[in-house]
Amino acid sequence: MKKCIPLMLALALMLTLCAPAATTAEETPYAKIDWYIGLTPAKDLATANDALNEYLKEKINTEVNIIFLETKEWEQRMGTMLASGQDLGIVGFGSQSKSDYVIESRRGSFYPLDELLDTVGTGTKALFSDGMWNAMKINGHIYGIPTLKDNGYYISMIYNDTMAQELGIDPMQGEYHSFRDLEPLLREAKEKRDAAHPEWADQPVLWSNNRIEPYNFAFEIYLNENYVAVCNIDGIMDIEGYDPETVFNFYETPEYLDFCLQQQRMVEDGIMAYDYTDHTDWQKDGSMFASTGWGYLYMQEHLYSDQFVTKMRMSDHIWTATDNLHSAGTAISANCANPVNAMKVLELVNTDPFVATMLRFGVEGIHWTRDEEGKMTFKGTTNEDPGNRAYYYWYMAPAGNLTIVNAPEELVGPDNLLMKQMVEYNQKALLPPHMGFVFDPSPVANQVAAVSSVVQEYQKELTNGQSGSQDEVIEVVEEFRAKLVQNGSEVIVAEVQRQIDEWKAAQ
Repeated sequence: MKKCIPLMLALALMLTLCAPAATTAEETPYAKIDWYIGLTPAKDLATANDALNEYLKEKINTEVNIIFLETKEWEQRMGTMLASGQDLGIVGFGSQSKSDYVIESRRGSFYPLDELLDTVGTGTKALFSDGMWNAMKINGHIYGIPTLKDNGYYISMIYNDTMAQELGIDPMQGEYHSFRDLEPLLREAKEKRDAAHPEWADQPVLWSNNRIEPYNFAFEIYLNENYVAVCNIDGIMDIEGYDPETVFNFYETPEYLDFCLQQQRMVEDGIMAYDYTDHTDWQKDGSMFASTGWGYLYMQEHLYSDQFVTKMRMSDHIWTATDNLHSAGTAISANCANPVNAMKVLELVNTDPFVATMLRFGVEGIHWTRDEEGKMTFKGTTNEDPGNRAYYYWYMAPAGNLTIVNAPEELVGPDNLLMKQMVEYNQKALLPPHMGFVFDPSPVANQVAAVSSVVQEYQKELTNGQSGSQDEVIEVVEEFRAKLVQNGSEVIVAEVQRQIDEWKAAQ
């Protein structure tokens, strides 16, 4: 049962040209709204913010006060600020902004957007299908707008093409569903590289591959980086013996043991290291053959270093999940004094290329300009020096629609190739059977806490391949499994299954 994400990306591009304005600036009462984004403050933030406000005031009689918070500061302050009930205006959520969409929505931290999307946010609502918006519903309401970007797991092997050409290696050989399939290729690269460059013989050929999902497995997960309760995805079916509707403990499967054995084997044989601390030079000196890639749809020729050419091979397993939508986006704080104005701001953020571009690259003529061919460039601007840019937030996941951003060719490729690839891969991505389901851990809170502690105790060592031998891996996995059962893993699996069955019955 293959399903594709019916993202209306082509329509999204049209909307940038013809999206109707619900009201004029004259019809909108003036408001100034705070906007919290979880990123490092740029030194020229005030210049960009002032220029953006000139445009917003003309369009919707609204201004924003953009507040960037470093990760540590966000984690220290934002939870308390949201809980206090103060008016925070617009708030980013997800992996960069460090606020959990589900948790904060359930706590009442965010304003329900259903009516606003149907009135002043129609262009934004048209960016996603009803199924995708359903995935944003918490207790029946939409509380956040996901960022339209690479909305799926697009996993690639990034490889050193200069080395591949020198050693006569074909990186496209064999199957590539996940990094588990690459061991023969990596062994060939290690053998040939060491023979040609004995000075690198003590270095690995693969940069860290220490995530179970999504680099090595594709399945639905319900507890963050805890795979005690998962479901297969129809069309991929990485784990044998389970249909997509059956919840199971991944750690109990033969596939998990095989993966742990493979990780240890590759570390022992020098193909992969488990500690890359203070070794960033390995990625830059041309000695590394491959590394993991997540979300790359266009590859810069010299991603890591001018010393070698980088290319990529995309996995043929392409899928998405509910938490992908929850991982980056914007919400309106529950006690925002001007939610209509805030929604109008987000409507422009998601449908207006001028706003989307300014948020990421600043002001034309100051932070970027156009060359003789009319192409966007940083040459001759305050963003020219990559190590000392005045205002630069490429991708900027917490800030809306990426597909309408104007960007230099070096970032998006010729003829806007990156955006076209986003359209293609978003449409290809498989939907899991329980898109929109969010597990409520409260009925098994004690078991989840206990099991999570066990996972933290064992998972890192096994995933990094740190065990001393294959026999030790088998012993540690057996011990790991026993402790999971002792601490309630079977209870968690049963509870997730119960909630999924109830969720399905209510659809």
